[in-house]
Amino acid sequence: MQTHDKNKLILAFRALTLIAGLLIVGAYYSPIWWVSLKAPNYPEQTFPDGVRIHFHVNGVFNGCQMRSEDADVYEEEALDCVHEMNVINHFIGMEPIEKGATLEIAAAPYLFSLVGVMLVAFLFYTGPFWWVLPLSGVVIPVAFVVDYSAWLWWFGHSLRPWGAFTVKPFMPTVFGQGKVAQFYTYSYPHYGYGLLLAAAACLVLAALLRRKSLR
Repeated sequence: MQTHDKNKLILAFRALTLIAGLLIVGAYYSPIWWVSLKAPNYPEQTFPDGVRIHFHVNGVFNGCQMRSEDADVYEEEALDCVHEMNVINHFIGMEPIEKGATLEIAAAPYLFSLVGVMLVAFLFYTGPFWWVLPLSGVVIPVAFVVDYSAWLWWFGHSLRPWGAFTVKPFMPTVFGQGKVAQFYTYSYPHYGYGLLLAAAACLVLAALLRRKSLR
C-alpha cells in the first residue's frame, strides 16, 4: 500500500474513532431507554405519556410531562414519576426501582472513562490485540440491553408478600408493549441508545479501516 493511501486510512479511522468517542460522551448524559405505564386513573389528556421514567447509564430519572391548564403547554417535572411508578409497583409486591443496578450505576463513570482511555489508545496502538480497544465501545449497547433485561427478570421474579394484589412471577416487557393487571406497559430505546449504536457503527468501520492500514 502506498504511503499516501495508508495515511488517508489512518486519518479516516482516527476521525471515526473521535466521532464515536463524542457520541459515547453524549449518550452518557442522555436517556438510554424509557418505560411507561398507562391506566384509566392516569388519563391521557393529563398525562399524555402515562407514568414514564427514563433509564440513563448513571441512574433512573423522571420522564413525565403533565399538561397544564393551558392545553397547549406541558409542564416538565410536574410529577415525580419514579416515585409514582414505585407506588404502582408496590401494589404487586415489586421492589423499588432504586434497588436495581446499584453497582452498575456506581461503576458507570469509571467504566465510561476506561472506554475513553481505550479509544485514545486505539488512535495510536498497533501492537497485538489492537482490536480489543475499539471493541470496548462496540459492546456498550449490547451490554446495556443484557443488563437491563436481567434486572427486569429479577424485578418480575422477586415479588414480595406486601403487595395488595397477587400476581404470578413474570418477565416485564423489554421491548414493545405489554400488560400487567390493568396497566399497559411500554418499553423502548431512547435517543441515547441511538447514540450508542451510532458510536458502535463508527468503531466497527474504524476497526476495519485500521486493519486495512496495518496490512
